[in-house]
Amino acid sequence: MAEIFVSGQISDIEYVRRVQQSFVDAGHHITHDWTHNETGDKLLAGAKAKLDNPEEAARRAQLDMQGVIDSDVYVICTDNEKPGKGMYVELGGALALNKTIGRPLVYLLGEMAHSSIFYFDEVVQRRASAEEIITEIEEV
Repeated sequence: MAEIFVSGQISDIEYVRRVQQSFVDAGHHITHDWTHNETGDKLLAGAKAKLDNPEEAARRAQLDMQGVIDSDVYVICTDNEKPGKGMYVELGGALALNKTIGRPLVYLLGEMAHSSIFYFDEVVQRRASAEEIITEIEEV
């Protein structure tokens, strides 16, 4: 069983949830599901929501980054038309960890409807489906 963190754009939550469920159905564990909030509050989308709730924004940032730190596999979803911001911070954390401690494995999932130079880092593996990633991590 691998520890998985799935990152993506906040407007693409339903897709991210389906990807997460693919990993769970295959017997893996999601380190932190940022698409749900244990308090039942709405996700903090937009600058105003974060500025109006700085303590909650900080708490959620901590949980997201801890999810990346605890992961064996980091997956960034890239099919969305509109790139996110937080997902790039999480990607940077995953890349830094991989280069310093050798994990998590870093996967880019999807068509790259947007791109970052970091998508082309040597440790990033590009795959078309969650199933491809699942097959690979189960072979390790």
